[in-house]
Amino acid sequence: MADLWDQGCPIPSPDDRERLVDVGLRRWHSFHRRHARNRHPSHEDRVRDLVRGLVQAFEADPRLVGRLVKDYECVAEALATAATSSTRER
Repeated sequence: MADLWDQGCPIPSPDDRERLVDVGLRRWHSFHRRHARNRHPSHEDRVRDLVRGLVQAFEADPRLVGRLVKDYECVAEALATAATSSTRER
């Protein structure tokens, strides 16, 4: 998250990082429970779902997110990478 912030991404501000990680990882790990019918989701499906969850959690009106969605996508990819790498290490 700090690297994204240093690269100019406005989403993972120092004040929001802990909550971003908490919300993001809970959303990532609950995907299969919330989408039981989709037995073989792609990585992209899961990242799109993660973006949707982050926007809902952090934006007052998710319909107005506009171009900022690209920044949420970067954060979601970073969280997905962290979630899948920690799962592989277990």
